Amino acid sequence: MKFRENANFKEKTKMACEIRLIFVISTSKNILVQNWSKFQMRSRTGSGVRLDRILFMVDQTICKYQNAITGLFANQKDFPDHAWVRDNVYVIHSLWALYRAYMKCAEFDEDLTKANELGLTCVKMMQSILECMMRQADKVEMFKKFQRPVDSLHAKYSVSTKNQVCGDTEWGHLQIDATSLFLLTLAQITASGLQVVRNIDEVAFIQNLVYYIETGYRTPDFGIWERGDKTNQGIRELNASSIGMVKAALQAMNDVGDLFGDGSRRSAIHVLPDEIEQCSAVLSSMLPRESFSKETDAALMTIISYPGFAVEDQELVDSTRDTITSKLLGKYGCRRFLRDGYKTALEDPYRLYYNKSELQQFENIECEWPLFLCFLMLDAMYNKNDEAVEDYWQQLESIVVLSEKGFRLIPELYKVEREHVAGEKSDRGSQPRVPAGATPYLWAQSLYVICCLLYEGFLTPAELDPLSRRLSSHEKRPPCEVQVTILAATGEVQRELRANGIIVQRMDEVDPVFTILPASSLAEIHSRIGQSKKLNLSGRPLDRDVGLLSTSRLYQIGQKFVIFTPQFMDSRRSHLMYDIRILMDEWSSELQYIYASWNSVSISGRPLVVLVVSGDMLTTDGLSNFSNISLNRFMKSTVLGTIKKINTGYLGGARIVMKNLSDFFRTTAVSKLEFSDQNIGDLLLGEPETKIQFALPSDASMNEKLSISFSPRSTLRRGESVRDRSSYNIVHKASMRHRSIALDSNDSDLVQLRLAYKSNTLDPSSAESRGTSPASRRAAEANANQSRNMLKTTSRNVDLDTNNSSRRDVTRTQMNAMKVDDLVDMLLETTVLEEQASIVHCLWMKHGPEYNTGINGQYVTVQMLMEEVYTKSCEGRMWALVRLTAGLLNKHLEELGKAVTHLLVRQKQITVGMPSKKEEAITCPKTNEELKEIMHRAYSDDPNAFMLSQEIIVSLGSLVRTEPKLFVEMFRLRIGLIIQVLASELARIKSLSAADAAENLMTISPFELKSMLFSLLSGRLLEEFVDDAEAARETRTGIGSFRRHIEERKSVRKSTRSLSGDTKKLTERETPEDEDDEELAEDDFQFGIWLRHRRIDGALNRVPNNFYAALWDTVNRLPHGVRINDTILHWGLTQEMTRREMKFALEVEQALNRIAEPEYREMVVEALWLLGRLDKLVQSEEPNIPRDRPLDVDAVLRKANAIFVEHNREMGTIVLECCASGKQCDGARGLCRHLYDSAPAGEYGTSHYIIKAMINMFT
Repeated sequence: MKFRENANFKEKTKMACEIRLIFVISTSKNILVQNWSKFQMRSRTGSGVRLDRILFMVDQTICKYQNAITGLFANQKDFPDHAWVRDNVYVIHSLWALYRAYMKCAEFDEDLTKANELGLTCVKMMQSILECMMRQADKVEMFKKFQRPVDSLHAKYSVSTKNQVCGDTEWGHLQIDATSLFLLTLAQITASGLQVVRNIDEVAFIQNLVYYIETGYRTPDFGIWERGDKTNQGIRELNASSIGMVKAALQAMNDVGDLFGDGSRRSAIHVLPDEIEQCSAVLSSMLPRESFSKETDAALMTIISYPGFAVEDQELVDSTRDTITSKLLGKYGCRRFLRDGYKTALEDPYRLYYNKSELQQFENIECEWPLFLCFLMLDAMYNKNDEAVEDYWQQLESIVVLSEKGFRLIPELYKVEREHVAGEKSDRGSQPRVPAGATPYLWAQSLYVICCLLYEGFLTPAELDPLSRRLSSHEKRPPCEVQVTILAATGEVQRELRANGIIVQRMDEVDPVFTILPASSLAEIHSRIGQSKKLNLSGRPLDRDVGLLSTSRLYQIGQKFVIFTPQFMDSRRSHLMYDIRILMDEWSSELQYIYASWNSVSISGRPLVVLVVSGDMLTTDGLSNFSNISLNRFMKSTVLGTIKKINTGYLGGARIVMKNLSDFFRTTAVSKLEFSDQNIGDLLLGEPETKIQFALPSDASMNEKLSISFSPRSTLRRGESVRDRSSYNIVHKASMRHRSIALDSNDSDLVQLRLAYKSNTLDPSSAESRGTSPASRRAAEANANQSRNMLKTTSRNVDLDTNNSSRRDVTRTQMNAMKVDDLVDMLLETTVLEEQASIVHCLWMKHGPEYNTGINGQYVTVQMLMEEVYTKSCEGRMWALVRLTAGLLNKHLEELGKAVTHLLVRQKQITVGMPSKKEEAITCPKTNEELKEIMHRAYSDDPNAFMLSQEIIVSLGSLVRTEPKLFVEMFRLRIGLIIQVLASELARIKSLSAADAAENLMTISPFELKSMLFSLLSGRLLEEFVDDAEAARETRTGIGSFRRHIEERKSVRKSTRSLSGDTKKLTERETPEDEDDEELAEDDFQFGIWLRHRRIDGALNRVPNNFYAALWDTVNRLPHGVRINDTILHWGLTQEMTRREMKFALEVEQALNRIAEPEYREMVVEALWLLGRLDKLVQSEEPNIPRDRPLDVDAVLRKANAIFVEHNREMGTIVLECCASGKQCDGARGLCRHLYDSAPAGEYGTSHYIIKAMINMFT
């Protein structure tokens, strides 16, 4: 290289430097070469400059609102010192994303310094929010127990002091999604390498936050918009967005491992997998709906995509996204939900709540929120949809607001100004909108920063998800086989099983390293996890159930490996587990549940279930002979049959492996538990046998069994039965009057059963309890358990006087003349449990439960005697006595609360009590105490119905979890009507009177009751004799299955006749009456089938698909609405509620539930369904709809009935015997019973006559 002539010193120096630089670059493996090439690349692409520009934008648009001391943010002009938890957490997301970007793209030391500063800022903000919550630790403790809104953590705190900024009732603080979002972010940030939690007390508080949110799937809250119901009247709702965020948080805390990052299990957070699965089930049933008042919500984007990723079903994710984009997406963003009046031009700014009638005016002018364009863009990035990413980016760039310094700002929302409201209402999206609210809006601005980092390529979507939650909907794991170990409680049981070809271990043969405990011990252990004396925090509440998934893994506690038996194996929980077939049904359904659910809760390892077989479980004594129900073949299995099916490797489609416990050690999921106080050893003391208690009957006689457990104080002489039969008959009659459900039969053909509760309680005597000193009373009460078994009982049944006279009124004089000593003497004479129950029942009615009988000079109250009768009835499986005594003792099934929750979270509401009597609706999850009060109000005077209703609810709760398809056409389950139908079907099948049917209903076992419910729900008639092949057919529901069932029965009869066709041909001429008899028999079978069908569907509240939406259209077009049974569904309902809003369905159900007769309710549903097709039916664009009054559905049905009667009079049908001859038949609401018994479709179907009635009335 040469210098040019006349070159000055400056040019020569520059040339020399270039020569030197070329030499350095040409030198191989020189560190300067790498730095220089990187500098050249950065300088060429400008990536570092762009990243610094994004950081500068964050500093000028977000960090300017940060408090320098606390690190919290606030940018609401109306609330200058308020820091919302949700907004601050999303700011943390943006700063954390920048931290990750600088750590990834750092070129120089200053880049690492910036990354370090950003990381420390994230940690400080998380710690500040955590401190705000920890100052309200007392609220967390109270909320765990009662879930009351006043006990919830606050949704916002003071930016400057970290204290609360408003009262407990001054704001909608219960926002479970905000707390869950904080926990989710904590897990993700910890997984990325930043440590937020600093000490064990903070770990304990985080553990209690997990307990705080784990009931979120059944806790109504105010939701992400802090409003609850969209009328903003303080009505809380179950929100899908909150439930999804709870699920995401629980999964993330379960996946993160330890919070200290050092591998110590002391900082691990323990999450029960059953709570995760509950959230999954609820989400599957709710999406794409948000809540009762919101048919969908843009907030659902937070759970189907970033940051929640809470839905594994890709089809459900796509469906929810499509619903949001089709109904809510606009030019400037998404509407939050339909008819959202927030900050619209028509909203009254001086009133916080909305009137129901004004919601319709907000339609099409709802404000659009740009932040949801960010969510949609992030979703498209995670789905690798480049075209959608570019579309959303361009749409986002077109609506940003430029600041004075040229920064892009994302406003809170865009609104339609008042002068453009009319044009926007007529054509949505045609008018311009202006930004409103906070600009920038911290939540939206933070998401925009994340979008910029991803769009510019500084980060990949995976780097914002260290826990890989995004993969849940794309990577499907195959179902995991369930490992089962069967253990014999005793050597005798082991030999019995071996004799039947089943080889199992005894409990004392299990390797000593394993300890077997009941599920209640696991609940005790979790009650100690998370305890903190400094914060006054306890662990998990003991009244919460320990789910099946939680007991299906090994727990390492110190040097011990502990396995817990399933909770349903504990017979002490309720009398249901005394029914062996119910227990076996639980075995099968729960194993299938584990098989289907295990992979969705992200547990490494396989599930292990330990089932213990006791001697009492191998007997069938005490089972009733009620075999006339169409039972599923699998539901009839005994213990031996079930174990053999498990041993085959498959159970109802689930893959099962059965081996010894030690064989599963290497493949089973293991959870390690560590405790700071090291005081957990007391829960592991004692032999495993003492922890597992079964009270099922054995083959030994009850006399021997009970005599062993008699109290030493008991000196009762043995006797066979009461000697004075006349006196006992009086007692028995009085008892029977108050233990059976009163039924009114007004349908002589099909025994239509109307349950009427009549209070005929005898006046209690004024006699006082026999004198007992206070000291002896207290001593006796302290040792109440020793006063049991005061009654010697035999299992021998006695022929009782149960003829019709036993149901006559027993005069008050006869009962009052009978002295207490006489009743006590009779009680001491008999060993027959039925007689003892009647006598104790009369003592209860006459003197009350606290009356001291003074048996053998001891303090023995009537309630103590009733408890003993209850226990012995359970052991003897005498279900009528079990239900009577349990109802009198006001016992509540422990499974009731869980069953109610299973139904409610799947949007199946319940009513308890009798129709038009004391019916009360359960519309949201209740505590156990609240359920007790509701059941007591509904059945205060009927102990039998009190217990029977609980059993029905528990069975429905089990079926809705295992057979959800059975409930697709139902919204509200009326327990009273279901009892009616069950009794009616029993009367029909067994040819019983109404009273006998009610009595028989009380005697069937819980399993038989559940089987009847299963058959009714599946749409099959309960027939007396059904082949096994027919019972094993595929489950079908609704009206279609009834039609197919009828055709099947017809074809069976035809095929039967064809088999003997030649014989019939030979005998036809000689005995023509045979054909008539056969046709008559077939007619008898057909008679009443559609009436029964309507009663069953009416009792189950079935409606056709899309029924509520079609009815909304009908009501919306009628100026005065629709009248149903004197209840008007007014046009204004459509102004308040949208077409597919669940609240509208609730209003319709409330009107329909006022109809006591289920068959008439079903006819009303058919008429309403046809009204939705009025235009097509009357073939007129403008039908003659009444404009001055509501359309009366009852009038339509009366007109249809008149047409039906007249038509059948002309044809000379059987209707001539009743309505066609001028006589009023016993059909409900004055309609002919033969109309109820007509098929829905066809030339002579009910639809035919309803359509004719509409044509006559509206043309």
